[in-house]
Amino acid sequence: MNGTTKKGPLELFMLLNELGTKHGIGRLDMVENRFVGIKSRGVYETPGGTVLYSAHRAMESVTLDKETAHAKERIMPIYAELVYNGYWFSKKRIKLQKIIDKKRNQVAGDVVLGLYKGNITILSRRTKNKAYSLKKVSFEENKTFNKSKIENFIKHHSKQLNKS
Repeated sequence: MNGTTKKGPLELFMLLNELGTKHGIGRLDMVENRFVGIKSRGVYETPGGTVLYSAHRAMESVTLDKETAHAKERIMPIYAELVYNGYWFSKKRIKLQKIIDKKRNQVAGDVVLGLYKGNITILSRRTKNKAYSLKKVSFEENKTFNKSKIENFIKHHSKQLNKS
């Protein structure tokens, strides 16, 4: 973090709050659908949380496989609604937590972000996780990628289109 030493969670969050605030990051003006059935307007400021969330999502993009990433996108709004509505101790929230915890350790590495005028830019990501590899993303560099199998791949998926 800006060439500084490692920080504990609270120290990190406080620093990110300071940096995010300085760059105008993390202000949210929204209309919510409350649990009791009314709409409510709220203005929230979460600079540190917004920066952490962006960094975490950047790391997920290179560490989670396709199925896990898609499952997470389906689970996230359900989990958030349970917490928002006060069901933290519900069996459903605890069950979802177990699913989330199973893959959480895969999301590890370093993310470098640029903060400027309300924007967060991902500058780099680095992980030891093997889900993303520079050698595999290039068709030219990837020695295990068999270009002749593409025709069968296309035929298979075109059949799937015809079934719908």
